[in-house]
Amino acid sequence: MAQKKITIPELNGKLTDLSVPEEELAKYFTISDDLSTPFSPAVTYDPKTVDIPKEREAELRGEAGIGFANFVARMRRRLAFENRIGDSDYSGPIIVSEGDSWFQYPFILKDVIDQLSKDYAILSLGAAGDTLANMISEREFLDPIGRYSASVFLISGGGNDLVADGQLAGHLREFDPDLNPADYLLPSFDGLVADAVGQYDKIFRMVEKAYPDVAVLCHGYDHPVPLAKGQWIGKPMISRGIKDAKLQKAIAALMIDRFNTKLAKLAGSFGQVNYVNCRTVVKDDRWHDELHPVDAGYADVAAKFRKVIKAVAKPKTGPRAKAARGVPAAAPSRTALSLHIGLNEVDPGHYSGWSGELAACEFDSEDMQAIADSRGFKSKRLITAEATRKAVIGEIEAAAKKLKAGDIFFISYSGHGGQVPDFNADEDDQLDETWCLYDGQMIDDELYALWAKFAADVRVLVVSDSCHSGSVIKAAAEATGDAFMHELDEGGYLADPAGNRIRAMPRRQAAKVYRKNAAFYQKIGKSIKRADSSLLAKELIQPVAATVRLLSGCQDNQYSYDGFDNGQFTGTLLEIWNEGHFSGTYDDFHKAICDRMPMNQTPNHWVVGQPDSAYDNQSPFEV
Repeated sequence: MAQKKITIPELNGKLTDLSVPEEELAKYFTISDDLSTPFSPAVTYDPKTVDIPKEREAELRGEAGIGFANFVARMRRRLAFENRIGDSDYSGPIIVSEGDSWFQYPFILKDVIDQLSKDYAILSLGAAGDTLANMISEREFLDPIGRYSASVFLISGGGNDLVADGQLAGHLREFDPDLNPADYLLPSFDGLVADAVGQYDKIFRMVEKAYPDVAVLCHGYDHPVPLAKGQWIGKPMISRGIKDAKLQKAIAALMIDRFNTKLAKLAGSFGQVNYVNCRTVVKDDRWHDELHPVDAGYADVAAKFRKVIKAVAKPKTGPRAKAARGVPAAAPSRTALSLHIGLNEVDPGHYSGWSGELAACEFDSEDMQAIADSRGFKSKRLITAEATRKAVIGEIEAAAKKLKAGDIFFISYSGHGGQVPDFNADEDDQLDETWCLYDGQMIDDELYALWAKFAADVRVLVVSDSCHSGSVIKAAAEATGDAFMHELDEGGYLADPAGNRIRAMPRRQAAKVYRKNAAFYQKIGKSIKRADSSLLAKELIQPVAATVRLLSGCQDNQYSYDGFDNGQFTGTLLEIWNEGHFSGTYDDFHKAICDRMPMNQTPNHWVVGQPDSAYDNQSPFEV
């Protein structure tokens, strides 16, 4: 006998009645495979159990029905949350959650939040299909954390990025029996992981800035089981000739492992963020599909979350969950060090009688230190006679010893740029670029060797307001064009036709300095690793595990101009920075500075070392 169908009005009555469990409601919904996307199951009315008027079938089983299912699921959770926090018997923590279908799979599955809601008051803002990018743009979670004085924030996302929004095949190599599982993942897949982790970095920073005492819990999913008919993992692999189930599973596990490794490392750099490792929790027979566990699998995942929540949550303290007072905020576990160098002159004893007088370099270092201090760096300043080679090298080496993954080192230099003969055959023009420190020049190869001493995933920021500084963190090309059309002023310093002094040691003077101190610079040259003729790239000879970002005053073939109270570049940077009111990424910052600079001085933005999407998307000088 056919089951009697329920009418839409009857179903709506059940949906708004919180006493009706979702297990009963599940039979009235089904998944539309045609409309589903990764981590966004399209939950819609089931025509087998719901009497859908023929004239409304397309509407109710299409996007309108899917949107309604999500809306009702969130509404039911919201009502349950309000009831729970209004209950005088509830003394547990107030929790806000944001996430994808692992945190909200409407009606059909009892997801992580359904499982945790048995014990906790959770304001659920998640929605099947929600992406990290959307969570960032809407910032829907920030206000409720404060409004309800939540002590815990749960976040789930990034799965859609890992399966490339359904285009996973494009990130896999064709089947080859000689390949290991890791070999099948193209470098572009690591880019997907980096982008997802970079978005997590933004979310963590949002919460840290607004609510530094709120505990954040994140996760990186469990190892899925690819299915032959699986739309998001199995089929893409099969399309690349990867048909063996064990090989498919091994590749999928590696995908998840790479994401978890990066996410766990990022979480470790935030004092309030707790990474929940869900790998190997869901057994192979507890998967509803390729991407989502069954109820029992979600219960196992929730148990991992519950253990961490018990350890970090603060209890509710009043009928509207007022936060406990006097609880110290969790300090960021990231260390931020900075060094600011400014030389208005150099030692004539080393520089063949040339003192290299400039006006604004010490002011530049003072202003750069002020930025660092305002952002929470522990800063130090070396000016003119203090800025010796030994002092600068010692400060950089000390920072390299102290800093760990997630930390940041900010170094600024304002002074003359110089040149010496290339010691290790890595320059097309046979000249190495330098910073003119007080008692001798610092060669770009020396700087690169110092960056190699920093630990993996340390962020290094170099701001260099000196001539020929477009790639001073690594190497510089020959200055060309009109760069040497300038004349010496009355004091023997390079100046443009208008008399504006330039932060470059004149070439004739540079030659004198080298000849006078040839043994000194040759000794430095011998200490620098020489390139093999077949391996000229510095990255292959002396790899840098950190990420080193340069904002320079000009391109390699240009000069940086001095000024009255700041160099041209530093002064423009300060205008754009606007005492911390600038908002945007490093790329945005660089472009805004370039837009205000004269045509003959174009600042450069360049990165060496390891790619770091999170660092790329941070605001300038962000700890």
